[in-house]
Order: sequence, then C-alpha cells, then structure tokens
Amino acid sequence: LIPETDKEKYHLWIGNQLWANESALSEKAIFVTVGQLNKGKMLITEEHQIIELIRLNLQAGGKSMSLGAFAPASFYLEAGISLVGSFSWKEQYDLHLRLYESYAEAKYCTGEFEEINKVVNEILANAKCLDDKLGAYFTLVTSLNAQSKTQESTKVGLDILSSLGEPMPVHLDMKATGIIELKKTKHILKGKTDDEILTLKALGNNHKIAAMRLMYILALSAFQSDSGVFPLICLRMMQTSLKYGLCDESAYSFAVLGVLCCNFGQINEALRFGQLSLRLLDISKVNKCLPGIYACLYTAIIPHFHHYRSSLQPLELGYNVGMRNGDVSYATVCIRQFCVHLFHCGEELATVERIMRKYDKIMMELKQEIYQKQNFPYWQAVLNLMGHSHDPEQLIGEVMDEEQLLEEAIGSRRARSTTVIYHIRSWLAYIFCNYESASRMMEKRQGIILTSSPPFLLCSIFFVEGLISFAMAHKTGETKWSVLGLKCIEEIEKYSTRAPSNCKHKLLVLQAESAFVAGEYQIAQEKYDEAIDSAGKNNFIQDQALAFERQGIFHINQGNTSMASLCFAQAHSAYLAWGAKRKADLIRVKFSF
Repeated sequence: LIPETDKEKYHLWIGNQLWANESALSEKAIFVTVGQLNKGKMLITEEHQIIELIRLNLQAGGKSMSLGAFAPASFYLEAGISLVGSFSWKEQYDLHLRLYESYAEAKYCTGEFEEINKVVNEILANAKCLDDKLGAYFTLVTSLNAQSKTQESTKVGLDILSSLGEPMPVHLDMKATGIIELKKTKHILKGKTDDEILTLKALGNNHKIAAMRLMYILALSAFQSDSGVFPLICLRMMQTSLKYGLCDESAYSFAVLGVLCCNFGQINEALRFGQLSLRLLDISKVNKCLPGIYACLYTAIIPHFHHYRSSLQPLELGYNVGMRNGDVSYATVCIRQFCVHLFHCGEELATVERIMRKYDKIMMELKQEIYQKQNFPYWQAVLNLMGHSHDPEQLIGEVMDEEQLLEEAIGSRRARSTTVIYHIRSWLAYIFCNYESASRMMEKRQGIILTSSPPFLLCSIFFVEGLISFAMAHKTGETKWSVLGLKCIEEIEKYSTRAPSNCKHKLLVLQAESAFVAGEYQIAQEKYDEAIDSAGKNNFIQDQALAFERQGIFHINQGNTSMASLCFAQAHSAYLAWGAKRKADLIRVKFSF
C-alpha cells in the first residue's frame, strides 16, 4: 500500500504521464487526467504548470456541461477557481472571467442560486466592460426567473437590453403598444417570401447578437410575469433579425411571432412562421435554441392543427436537448408541457401520475420552482381522480394546498397560474357533480384577464365552462346560463374546425347539452352518439366517459331507465379504464346501474 503522505506525489505522477500523451487521450481519459492532477495539485509549484491545470479544469468543466453532467462540471470549475485564486484578476483576467462565467452557469444548472449571486457579484466587480459582464447578467436573469422572481428578472433584463442599445418602451397600455409593434413587424415582412427571409445575411454586430441572446432568455421571464412586455420582446427580436441579419436566436423569433399571431387569432400566419422557424433551425445546424422553439411550437401553434399526442415526442426531445445544452429553463418548460399534454390526451392516470412524479423530482433537484408548481394543479387533480385525496373537489393533498398556491400566484401577478387553479377546481367540481361550486370557480376564472393562452388551455376552459353553464341552466332554468353555454360553443367551433381530433368531440358534447336544455331531444341523442364515437376514435377516454355519463342523465330525464343504465355502465367502465376510480365509484353509487 502507498503511504498516505506519498499519495499526492503518485497522483501527480500518474496525471503527468497521462498528460504527456495529450494527443492520444480519449474524451474519458481527459477527465481521469484532470482528476489525478487535481489530487496532486498541492505539489505543483511552477506558475506555467498551475496555469495549465487551470485550463484543463476549465476544459473538463466545459466538456461536462456539454454532456449535461452539471455537478461534475461544478467540481472541475471550482477546482480551477481555487487555483486561479493565486493570481489576481489583473494577472489572469481571461482565465478568471471564463472560469467564473462557466461556474455561474453550472451552479444555475444545479439550482444553487445563492452561490450564483456571489459569483455574479465577483464578475461584475472585476469585469472591464459591459461585454465581459453579459454572461453573468444572462445567468442572473435566468436564475431569478427560475426562483419565481419574474418581475425582478424582467427588470434586470430590460435594463441590460437598454445598455445594449435596445431600450424597450414600457407604457400603461401595453396591449395597444403590442398591436402597433405587430403591425410594424408585419409591414417589414410584407412582400418577403419565405426563401428571401431564409437567405437574409448573417448578423455581424456583436451587441445585437448579445441582445438577441438576452431576449431569448428574457422572453420566459416576461411571459411568466404577465407584464405585457412579452410581445414587445418577441417583436423586437423579429425586427432585429429582419433589419440586421440572422443569428441562432432568429429561428426562435419566428416561433414566438407565430405565438403572437395565435393570440390575435391569425392562426394560418402562425403556422407559416412556425414552419419558418423549423426551417431556419434546420439550416443553422445548431440546436442551441431548439428547446425554446419547440416549447413555443408544440404548446401554442401545432395543437391548433394536430392531435395533442403529436406534440409529445418533440416536447420530450426539447427537454433532452435543453438538458444537454444547459438550457435548463426551456428544457423544464418543454417537460412541464409534455406532462400537461399527457394529462389532456386521456393517457391512463397511473401513467400520468408516475411521469409527473418523475419529472417533479428532477425539477425540484434543479430548483426550477416556477415550472414545477405549474404542474401541481394537474398532478393533484390526477391523484384526486384516482382516489388519493380526502376531498376530490379540492386541490388539497399530497402535492399542493390550493389556498397557498393561489395566494402565491395572485401575489406574483401570474394570471395564467391563477387561471389554471380556478379552471381545474371548476372541472373537478363539475366531474363530482357539484355544479354550484363549479359555477363559482368558473366566475372567479372569468374575472381574470389573460394576455395570451395556448389552445389546449382555452379549449379546455370553453369546454368545461360550457358544461357547467348547461348544467346550471338545467338546475336553475335561468336563460343567462344557456347564453353562456352557447358562447362557449361558438368558441369551441373555431378550434374544432382546425383541429377536429382535439376538439370535435368536445363541441358535440356541448351541442348535445344545448339541445337537451332546449328540449330538442332527437338532436341531443344524435349529438351524444357522435360525441362518444369521436372521442373514442381520438383516444380521449376521459371525455368519452363523460359523454356516456351525460347521455345516461339524458335518458333518465326521458324516462328510459334501461338505456340510462347501459350508458352509466359504459361510463363506469371508461372511467375505470382511464384510472379515475374515485369518479367511477361515484357513478356506481349515484346512478345504481
């Protein structure tokens, strides 16, 4: 055995022997070499050898980051920082800057936000110019957003954009400003073919490139904060690309322009810009912005035209690419949306719960709190339906406490998060036949003004609120409820025309409910049958179960108990197949088929 006092010497000797054959080293051997040298670093006294080891740790850290191995990257970079500490910033400025920038990024990827603040402050105190501070600022903006400090993140980002020559107008009427900027952007685009856009010159201005990178990062904070500045950032990215040339982030600017077009009801134009973003991404051969592009396309644009299931694989790919690239925020956006789409697809609930639990653990480890919490209402709803909560109507249980999450969402002015909580609450109340409670939650949801929302959410909202309205029309006989229900039908019709695989069955259920309320019983019967068939063909088993249930209630009203029993039995089977045991038990007890 080697004596303890001699181990450092042997580690250093092994490291030097390996490093002597640098050109023959494999990728894995580089990590072994650096590891051995680090263990013997106390015996290194020559300045040039210390500097060489610092560079090796920087290289190993960078390589680890590219492999998505963030904890090892932190270890190598921290070792480099401990060595570079023997030199002042003035003596080894470039090494200090590169090490601290990379270390801050690695710490962001492992969710160590307190450490990030220390590292960022070190860089800002010693960097010579704005350009050398940008990497630190980028990491700071991203980390603030991940901690749910969206307002602060947006403010810091906007200040830096101003320094880069891209001041962002912040007015009281942000919606009007957004409309003006959208018209301005479309005027610039007018007459340009796709091929002309794709062959624009490359962006060569370094400050503009930095501004584009910052806007890519900042778009997330602005979207989450509901500050109204999100459209302005997206449009500025597009205007910069068209005026100064294309860069890696330009493909993302087309994707978010598509999202804005969706918000203004210009769906066909949204598809055009979404397809352009994919073509630009393919041309660039760089997947740096792929997670952000896929998050936009497969959350807000593609579901307008194709089944939710078609978005699952791309969203999972966006997550995997983002994790490899260190683009953790957009990676978690992708996987959060993957979970939500899986929920809406009608996937068996035990599978949905298992996948949500798996990714919740990862998001918690990465400390991506803001995206982790956005999954909570859906996850708790799944547990409620499976029978794993005290009160199935309340979003209270293992995953969340709705009052606490609501207070936080309202306090942070996150309208979408607040909307989702009220929406899921209203849906659960309806599912468990408490229509008065459902209508109260619906009214609270309607009191929130949303600047933008993806199609899966809006379609679900109109469907559920249409169901609640017609249920209340039955219960109260008040015309206002039928009027509200008909408005929901009008909205669902728009989605059903473009994406019948997602929405046709929902439209048919609402039409059946409307006909039922109006006394048009033959039409109601036909619409229920069509809805059941459409939901089955597109694998929305949860909506098929609901259609069977509503048809059963319809037959009870008509005095046809044998048909009602058959419908309730089919509803019970479908709810069980979905995994909603708590709901299936209610059907069996309430309707005694």
